[in-house]
Amino acid sequence: MTDGPQDVRGDDPEFVTPPEPPAPVVRRRGRRVTTDPVPGTDPAPAPVDRRRDSYDNDARLRADKPPHWG
Repeated sequence: MTDGPQDVRGDDPEFVTPPEPPAPVVRRRGRRVTTDPVPGTDPAPAPVDRRRDSYDNDARLRADKPPHWG
């Protein structure tokens, strides 16, 4: 019995075992792309009142209808 596969070509100098391919490198990346800020922008912008802005956007979306909707 043998412990593993044997080289059938034995001592043949013409036979060279090919090198094993390198193991693939898996890099964990974030899900989002980060970019540098545009030059001239404020690095710490003032907070936005979300309640007022969302209502403005809702009204704009409701008013925006295709021309064929009448």
